[in-house]
Amino acid sequence: MSLDGKQITGVKVLNINEESASAIEKMVDKAIQEIRGQGLEILEIQTSSDYLIMILGKC
Repeated sequence: MSLDGKQITGVKVLNINEESASAIEKMVDKAIQEIRGQGLEILEIQTSSDYLIMILGKC
């Protein structure tokens, strides 16, 4: 996904190291609710073995 033409307003980083799938799901659900509550969108999601990184912005 290209971020050309998008306004990046922030980054949300979740530490998923040593978390269960259920715990990660709850963390992501909560983060999505917070992001939407701020009127932002998730433009891209990147992952590593320890982190889930959400690039936030407006279209």
